[in-house]
Amino acid sequence: MPTYRAPLHGVSFSEAYAEAIAVAPAHRAMLDTLELRHSEFIDDDGNPYAIRIVCDYEDLMATLEDSAPMNAGETVEFKALPIEVSGPDETDSSETPSITIAIDGVSLHVVGQLDRAVQTLEPVQVTFRTYASDDTSGPAMLPVITMTLRDVEVGETRITARASFFDPTNRAFPRADYVATLYPGLSST
Repeated sequence: MPTYRAPLHGVSFSEAYAEAIAVAPAHRAMLDTLELRHSEFIDDDGNPYAIRIVCDYEDLMATLEDSAPMNAGETVEFKALPIEVSGPDETDSSETPSITIAIDGVSLHVVGQLDRAVQTLEPVQVTFRTYASDDTSGPAMLPVITMTLRDVEVGETRITARASFFDPTNRAFPRADYVATLYPGLSST
C-alpha cells in the first residue's frame, strides 16, 4: 500500500498524490477509476461482479483498499474507457449536490448488467478511486468516494448518469411502517 500523509479533514493523500499536486512530475499520471456495483451484476459464471473502468488508454491492474466492498485488498483489473465527470452545479436550491458521469465505448455486456439492475429497486453504487500511475498498490486518496447512480441513460455506446450522496432530507418520517401484522389494533377485523 502507498505511504499516506496524516489525514486532514478526514482525507488522507498518498505521498505520490501530494507530490503530483505540488510538482506535477512528468513520469506520474493520476488515473481516475470508477467501480459500479449492484447485487444483480454477475459474471459469466454467475459470481458477483463489479464493472471497473479507468480513464486511460490501457487497462490498469491496481490494488483495492482493505475496506473495499468487493475484492478488498485484492489486485483487480480496470478496463480502459473514456470517462467524463462534471462537478455539481452551484445553486442555492435544497437539492443534494450531484455530478454527471458519461462513459463512452461501453459494451453490450455493461449494458446488459445495467438492464438487470433496472429491474430492481436497489440503487447502483459507484466508487471513485484515484491511483498514481507509478504506485498502484492502493488508492492515492482515502477514503474513496462512494455515491449512488440516478437517472441512468443508456445509448448505443455511451452511458450518462447522475451520481449523488445519500440525501437525509428525502427520508420518510417517521421511519417506522405501521402495519397490521406488527400493530393488530390498526386492523378493522
